[in-house]
Amino acid sequence: MMDDTDQAINRGKKIVQETINVGADTAAALKEQTEQMSRIVNELDSIHFSIKKASQVVKEISRQVATDRCILAMLFLIVIGVIAIIIVKIVNPNNKDISDIPGLAPPVNRKLLWDLRN
Repeated sequence: MMDDTDQAINRGKKIVQETINVGADTAAALKEQTEQMSRIVNELDSIHFSIKKASQVVKEISRQVATDRCILAMLFLIVIGVIAIIIVKIVNPNNKDISDIPGLAPPVNRKLLWDLRN
């Protein structure tokens, strides 16, 4: 009976030692996974910062595009105005009086100060 008890105690000691070894391996794996999670969190923070920066760049580019479109619209209106003036001159080449050009106000007759003395 004593031998059976000694064998049971030895088996218990082996089980305890195996449990300690498994616990140590588990603790090492857990530490490694914790470090890996920390690296992943750092990478996610870096990615979030990059996305935020990229979003600001996209907003800036879209503002520049909107400004460019406004400038192009103004240039288009100027070109249309110049073409309209050219067409009016082609249609009526002898037109020297600005009051004959459709859409424009008649000129104002002003007298200069030195003309008033005469």
